[in-house]
Amino acid sequence: MADAITDLEMNAEAATGPSLSYWQLVRKRFRGNRYGMAGLIMSILIIITAVFAGFIAPYAVDTKDRATIYSPPQTIRIFDEDGSLRAPFVAGFEEVMDPITFEITFAPSYDKTTPISLFVQGPEYTFLGMEFTTHLFGAADGSFVHLLGTDGLGRDVFSRMIYGARITLLMGFMVMGLACVIGTIVGVTSGYFGGRTDTVIQRVIEFVKSFPDLPLYLALVAVLPRNIDPITSFIMFALIIVLLQWANLARELRGKVIAIRSVEFVRAAVAVGAKDNRIITRHIIPNMSSHIIVWATYVLPEVILLESFLSFLGVGIQQPLVSWGVMLNAVRDFQSLASAPWLLAPVGMIILSVLAFNALGDGMRDAMDPYAND
Repeated sequence: MADAITDLEMNAEAATGPSLSYWQLVRKRFRGNRYGMAGLIMSILIIITAVFAGFIAPYAVDTKDRATIYSPPQTIRIFDEDGSLRAPFVAGFEEVMDPITFEITFAPSYDKTTPISLFVQGPEYTFLGMEFTTHLFGAADGSFVHLLGTDGLGRDVFSRMIYGARITLLMGFMVMGLACVIGTIVGVTSGYFGGRTDTVIQRVIEFVKSFPDLPLYLALVAVLPRNIDPITSFIMFALIIVLLQWANLARELRGKVIAIRSVEFVRAAVAVGAKDNRIITRHIIPNMSSHIIVWATYVLPEVILLESFLSFLGVGIQQPLVSWGVMLNAVRDFQSLASAPWLLAPVGMIILSVLAFNALGDGMRDAMDPYAND
């Protein structure tokens, strides 16, 4: 009889496959979500771009090409003027004036071309405390190549945009991490202990959430001293954003903790005399990890948009630090936008990053839903 039961169990397992843990099911569901996988791949590429910005960007953020102020983007070409195939290169520009409107435009000039090479030597940059001079691409002869044009000071827009990804993403991940830690601690404390502790914490959260976000951000940033160094200003700006971001997570987790603390395994742990710290760290928080992860993937693009918007207004990250919002600050007037529309290139990176992290968040949400179909 025992052998028959064992054979039935083995046949059932062979038919349905081995049982999977929760996180194995999450990985399986996520791999089957094309939208989420696309977001994951794009998010990884954006993060890699930020980490290896010194290698990918051909020039430093403050490198100036005085001869090409407000120069338009240079397209990489493989066909010469006569249609013959050649190695990748960029063509120069010549200024053309409209005889009626006197508007100056730029036309490609094949009189002076610059070959494009991979792994060229350029300005020094630091990575992990070591100095390097090798860049992904550039001109082997040391001349300038501006794939996205230059700004009003002759600085390469592409290089500044790549370096800007580092500051913008650093701000996003810093705010996301601090908000997750604070929101988790406050939310779990409020929901688990209840009573007067819960009442006090909830009143504090209601007080924080009673202020309109944008005016409060502007007011807090306005009181920051302008004579502090950029790094201190960056940290204080991040803390200001954290100030209002943690409250949403704390309130959401409080409700989940109230539901989890009444389930059988938590009540059993209390019955056998387990300490509060053990119950919280071994039973409460692990059962809310999926919600925290999904919340983090959604708050990251929100912080990217907020930082870019405030820096665009001139009240966020300050120069000489470069972020996507700081770059957009240079095109606030219509004259600059009309004469150099390529300065809006960081908008494309902002949109791409927000879409990528939102797609990742949607995929994580669907994968971690216990009621989702396999």
